[in-house]
Amino acid sequence: MILVVFSVLLSACGFGPGSAISGPKDSGTIVVGSKNFSENIIVGDMEYYLLKAKLKGVNVENKANLGSTAVLWNALQSGQLDTYVDYTGTGLVDILKMPVTHNPDEAYQTVKKEYPTRYHIDWLNPMGFNDTYAVAVPKTIAEKYHLKKISDLAPIASQLVFGGEPDYFTRPDAYPGLSNTYGLHFQSLKQIDVGLKYQAAANNQVQVLDVYSTDGNLLRYGMTVLEDDKHFFPPYYAAPIVRESTLKAHPEISSILNSLQNTLTDSSMLQLNYQVDVQHKSPDDVAQQFLKSKGLL
Repeated sequence: MILVVFSVLLSACGFGPGSAISGPKDSGTIVVGSKNFSENIIVGDMEYYLLKAKLKGVNVENKANLGSTAVLWNALQSGQLDTYVDYTGTGLVDILKMPVTHNPDEAYQTVKKEYPTRYHIDWLNPMGFNDTYAVAVPKTIAEKYHLKKISDLAPIASQLVFGGEPDYFTRPDAYPGLSNTYGLHFQSLKQIDVGLKYQAAANNQVQVLDVYSTDGNLLRYGMTVLEDDKHFFPPYYAAPIVRESTLKAHPEISSILNSLQNTLTDSSMLQLNYQVDVQHKSPDDVAQQFLKSKGLL
């Protein structure tokens, strides 16, 4: 899912480590940004094409694949970007430094209230999908043990190997909390690099994986995402965030971008990610085709 961004490319685009866009932004231009992974590039492209088509008399520029959350956040605060799509869990924990909540509405209402007060940045309406952490198993394992939700793993976990990225086994909001919440005691735990974990499941080296709920590789490798029936994982609902000064100058931006409200489900976002990451379609083509399919372009 994550696209690698080399330092030489960042430099060529006016970026350096921990920096945003070099030089001041033209005040007459609306600049849309996106992070350095396929999903965020796709939804950023959706913002761009909607604004380009419907924001009359204004130049709109797309700065796709810029970097990490820190790069985008710094650029937005400094006025070098006007908008990008972020996730409620990221806003709550990484930006506001507030405790995790497992209530999706509470997470959204908190960021929506705090951002204007602290940063003069607004959260618009959620796009509908939740790209959170999840637990998945190969479909063959799901069928063999009749697995539909994470609780179903408890009785048979001792027969299975759990695979995850190294830091997943140390964070309290990941494996330690997950195992305590669900009473999971696996046969063994296996640390696997993010680029190899799906192949490890395909080769039966592991039978249970930590995943992101909208990862296109879930389709590629025939994985079944188990329902988080005890609501352990925090919500990461996606929504556009926009500078208040930009909305004041162009109030129509709210209604334009809010046309994306609830247009994407977890399943449809997974399909779009699959088209980019597995079928190697370009994010801008995928974004435009989706908007046309919804009658938005």
